[in-house]
Amino acid sequence: MISASTYISEFESLSDKGIYCIAKIKWWLLKLEDEYNNMREEESERHMSFIDKNWVKLPHYFDSRTPEEKFLNLFDTLNSISELHREEDYFKEEMAIYKVIKNDFEKVKKWLARNEHFGTNKYFMFSLDYFGEVDEIKNEFHLQVSFLQDSHKNIFIDRDDFKFTIEFTNTFNSVYWYLLEELNLKTLN
Repeated sequence: MISASTYISEFESLSDKGIYCIAKIKWWLLKLEDEYNNMREEESERHMSFIDKNWVKLPHYFDSRTPEEKFLNLFDTLNSISELHREEDYFKEEMAIYKVIKNDFEKVKKWLARNEHFGTNKYFMFSLDYFGEVDEIKNEFHLQVSFLQDSHKNIFIDRDDFKFTIEFTNTFNSVYWYLLEELNLKTLN
């Protein structure tokens, strides 16, 4: 079995001048999915203890301590990013629609209502999570991915891979929250 450190090193070798592309990230995730599942199971068992005639899962440290924990945390974080990328084609279509209807108030309201579940749930914090306080439209910064379990680790993902997600979230947030305030509503649906 190859070590977790080797998997991490392999991932780190995928960047081009410190910038990762989502296609390589998805390839790495797919390639190591079985190893991840096996290691996740082993790590879960490692944190189990038999106390008072019951199996109890003990809390593990917040920080990643072992190469295995670091690999699992890296995999989990990158998998979350990969999940966010799944809607990129949908956002491309929605932005094309928006550009056609943006001057028709009723159509914009329907567009916002149709996309409310994305803009107010899964992608609500997208800009803040990956760009912080920086204006992601005016500045050409890449997505900055931080790791909760390793505060010293950050990676950057090519913003072009999330071009329409960035455009969608920016447009949705600008229009949706303004409209709710103007109409004095909590939601459109």
